[in-house]
Order: sequence, then C-alpha cells, then structure tokens
Amino acid sequence: MRNQAYNFIKKHINATQINRFWIIYYSVGVVGFAIPYTRELFTNLIGLSIFMSIALLFLFHKKWNLAFIASSVFVLLGGFFIEAIGVSTGIIFGEYQYGEALGPKIMHTPLLIGLNWWMLIYVIWQMVQKVTTDTFNQLILGASLMTGYDIFLEPVAMATDMWGWQGDIVPVQNYLAWFIISFIFFATFKLSKNRYNNPVAERLIVTQIAFFVLLNLINQTAGL
Repeated sequence: MRNQAYNFIKKHINATQINRFWIIYYSVGVVGFAIPYTRELFTNLIGLSIFMSIALLFLFHKKWNLAFIASSVFVLLGGFFIEAIGVSTGIIFGEYQYGEALGPKIMHTPLLIGLNWWMLIYVIWQMVQKVTTDTFNQLILGASLMTGYDIFLEPVAMATDMWGWQGDIVPVQNYLAWFIISFIFFATFKLSKNRYNNPVAERLIVTQIAFFVLLNLINQTAGL
C-alpha cells in the first residue's frame, strides 16, 4: 500500500509542478504575513511548511545509500543537539530562546530544528558542487551561503516568534557559530561523497530567500 501511494504521487506530481508550487506558496506566505488579520494563522503554519518542504525534497531524492543516510542523520541530530546546548547555555550562539512558532520542544528546542538544519545543508550542498569542485572552496562557499541565509532569516524569526535574542540584538557570535557549524556539516557531506541533483531543491532555497527578503522589507516599513 505504501509503495502504491508513493508510485501514485511520483506519477502525478513532477518537478516542474513543485517548482511552480514553491513560488506560489511563498508568495501567498508573504501576503499572509503582511496582512495583520492572517498573520497569526501563517505563523502557526511555519512548522508545517518546514515539514512539507522536507517531504517534497525526500520525494525527489534518488541516491538513497548508507553514506547519505548516515551523514544526513549526523546533520539532523547534530543540528538539534547543538541548538539544545546553545539555547540552554548561551555559549554557542549567544543568549536566545525559542518561541512557539516551530512547534513542540524537547530541552527547550523545537523538534523541527534539526530537520531545518538538514534541509539547508542538503539544498546548499547541491548548489556549491555545481559552482566549484575544489573541496576547500566548496566548504567555504557553503558555510558563507548558510551564514548569509541566516542574516536574512534572523529578523523574520524574531518577528514571527520562531526565536528571540536577549535585548533583541543578534550577536556576531551567532553568525560565527553558523559558519563553523555549517562548515563541519558540509565537510561531513563531502566525506560521505554525497552527490545528487534534486530537481526541486534549488528553487526552494531561492524562493525562501526571496520570501525572507520581502518580509524584512515589510517588517522595516510596516512591522510584523
């Protein structure tokens, strides 16, 4: 039954449709957050959006081997426990706490946060491998893109109750931590020889970045 459902989905949903869906979905999201009356509803959908995005990435991923699974589990669990240590001690990223937008928590840390780390590493790793074949350049570029992504993410995260910083100021320490942790996670993918070309991955990250850029503009002009 499970294989039949999977084959049915694969037969009737293609990558072109999903790539169009990303644009429509995140465009609707921008409008939903911009309108005060629907903002709470769309905030409550953040966790579901992350889970849905990962499910669609899984659907179009082809190279399911032991190395890929092991490195993915390392990133997923590593991302979660680093965040759990960080939020409990303030040592890694700085002083912050999670809100309610990302759903259920363990150790004051949303269960989805490890999946979110994996999603970003997965998508950006595919992109950097197309840009350069040099290992060091791949790791530096990947970590830089991850850190740049976080720069756009942080103001929106604070405005939508994903997490908040002490004094509402994002410390430089946070960005340094993102760079170093991302570098390590990308190195894990490199050592595992993870090579794939997921046809829905790159459009996802591009639309997400556009989403955060637009929400930052809205937040600066009208507030979220």
